[in-house]
Amino acid sequence: MSATSASVRADFHLTEELNKTVVQSLVSSFGLDFLLFEDKKGGEVATVHNVRKHHNGESDIYVAEQVKQEFENRGAYKPAKLDADGNQVFNSKGKAVKVDRYHADSGYKSRGAVDKTLQQEGQLYDAYRGQNMARNDNRQLDHIISSNEVHNDAGRVLAGLDGVELANQGSNFQSTHSYINNLKSAHSMDAFLGDVLPRTLESKKARIKTNQDKLVAMPESTPQQRHEKRKLEDSIAKDKGHVEVLESIDADKMREADKQARQQYDGQINAKYYTSSKFLKSTGYESAKSGLKMGMRQALGMILAEVWFELKEHIPSLYKDSQGNFTLERFLDRLKTMAVDIWTRIKARFKDILTEFKDGAIGGVLSSLTTTVMNIFFTTQKLIGKLIREMWTSLVSAAKMVFFNPSKLSAGDLAREVTRILSTGVAVAMGVILNQHLATIMTFPLGSELAAFLSAIATGLMTLGITYFLDHSEVMQKVWNFLNQFKSEARRTLEYFQKVNTELDRYLVELAALEFNLAPQEMAQFTDSLVAVNSEYEKGLILTQEIKKRDIELPFEAGNLDSTRSWLKSLC
Repeated sequence: MSATSASVRADFHLTEELNKTVVQSLVSSFGLDFLLFEDKKGGEVATVHNVRKHHNGESDIYVAEQVKQEFENRGAYKPAKLDADGNQVFNSKGKAVKVDRYHADSGYKSRGAVDKTLQQEGQLYDAYRGQNMARNDNRQLDHIISSNEVHNDAGRVLAGLDGVELANQGSNFQSTHSYINNLKSAHSMDAFLGDVLPRTLESKKARIKTNQDKLVAMPESTPQQRHEKRKLEDSIAKDKGHVEVLESIDADKMREADKQARQQYDGQINAKYYTSSKFLKSTGYESAKSGLKMGMRQALGMILAEVWFELKEHIPSLYKDSQGNFTLERFLDRLKTMAVDIWTRIKARFKDILTEFKDGAIGGVLSSLTTTVMNIFFTTQKLIGKLIREMWTSLVSAAKMVFFNPSKLSAGDLAREVTRILSTGVAVAMGVILNQHLATIMTFPLGSELAAFLSAIATGLMTLGITYFLDHSEVMQKVWNFLNQFKSEARRTLEYFQKVNTELDRYLVELAALEFNLAPQEMAQFTDSLVAVNSEYEKGLILTQEIKKRDIELPFEAGNLDSTRSWLKSLC
């Protein structure tokens, strides 16, 4: 077992730890979170997917007022015609003349002329029916995505693209039989194939049968009767022609044409909007705001928790004083002492508070970006936004632990701490889900506060349960100890030099304890003698006497110059 595990095992006090965890959960996740953040369905940043759903009936999806206003100001599908002076034009009956900008566009007209030539040559392919159009077919040019849908597309308005230009591009044109085009009208392809087409076929066939039965019983004695009968026969023939045209539709090919047109259309809108300064500024602003709020939440949560822990220690003393000889002066002194102790406690945790702010800010930024990216593809619920925010806080702490390992933990201890951080994040996320559920049930006064309290207790119990299991379970201890066996080369080198350093320290301690047969007074007298003499000869005599006195063995004879020279030559 590691030293860290041992210390955790020894210092674990259930009541104290539960109090700390619940207080921190109440203050941060279930207190400040609901004050600082107002989670919205669909997030804060407008996306093409969400504005379309909002304007198609899902009004609970959040869309900023500015985006709503842009859609309201998109203009009429068929605006009023104006004269040279800018005045509205009216017809002879006094009705305002409307201008169909989409069908009057030069691109629409030029494509119609090209398709007319191809039809006359027998080479005009009708993708809706999977065949070339006959020369005598009544042809019309259809907008695959109807011009009405393009004009009223909130995604197109959000991207700031011109509807006439988008609707009248080659990828959105298809010539087909006029009856198909008129019946399709402004319907989407899914609505046309899934509802309009089968309903019309059924109605036409039923009318044909009814008219045929009626035709059999019709008299033809008079010219008027014969005229009425011919009219009914013409109606039946017309309906049969319509049925024949509708039955010639190839639904799969029609859907494929719609799919390709929409891919081109949506691709242009997405590319325009998601690379625009409008989207990037909005995303950057909301991410920075979320990061600041999340950093404040984490830092304030820690500060308020520390304030409460200090208050909890002083409140009994304040209460005791009020029961005895209460004086205002003593009460104020107590308050002053309490304030000083709170400030001292906060100052001691200042570095941790800054770290919490930084980690919270990073988590807030990443959670906002994640929510925005998710809303590009589908609409996130309010709960999803909260869960993403809580999980990113834990993920940032875990990533910092994995990549930087500030405490230089071994593999097993590092795995335990990372698991603890992620598990705490999961516990908080589960607490958020529980709080959301309880809030829908507890609709009575103070119900939301009670829901937050119960959720915080549940979060605290889950967190402590996980922590206790990770630190005290025999199975987990075996896992951590097994992982601790795997050490990196750098770790092994560090431990080797740590052992070498320990041995050197021990050796120096032993060396310092050795006696060199030199008393302090004798050493001082010897030093003074050397300092007192001036000539080298006298210093040599003192050194020779000391060598003989200490019985020091030398490789030459002390005091004999020839012997000294001979030894020096031998060294060369």
